[in-house]
Amino acid sequence: MSMPEDVFQNTSSALSALMAAVLDDDDLAQPATLASVREAVLSNITTPTIPLNRFSTEQSQELHDEIDALIDEYGGDALAVRFMQPWGSEPLGRLISAGLDELGTPSLGSLLASAERGLLPRLIAQGEIDDDEAQTVIAELKSLIDRHGEDALAENFQGNT
Repeated sequence: MSMPEDVFQNTSSALSALMAAVLDDDDLAQPATLASVREAVLSNITTPTIPLNRFSTEQSQELHDEIDALIDEYGGDALAVRFMQPWGSEPLGRLISAGLDELGTPSLGSLLASAERGLLPRLIAQGEIDDDEAQTVIAELKSLIDRHGEDALAENFQGNT
């Protein structure tokens, strides 16, 4: 079965983040497939005798439904990396946009340095990014640096904003 190149556009941000976590987990078999991502989703459900739609969080159920739909359409052996969104979250997109305005064309490394030197607190003060999102934005930026390197252009991860 041929898979469209832009299949990631139908993947939610939450599932994309879960796929990234599975891909980053050295303890899990690689290359990660949709089936291994499904196992990670199901690992949040602690009692297998209870139906999956009871006593699980709404987000876990949504992730379970989404991964099942992808497996139904593309098969469990499809590579998870094909379904990951190649861009950051909306708050990270706002940080990248501010970095582009302030720094020109920053790399991920220079954007992180700028965020730590005051760009992120300024965006929080302006109401562009919620205070409770700050830690997540920095963690997401560091994860992108780990995966793509400090020299990757930040603007390449702004596509969803």
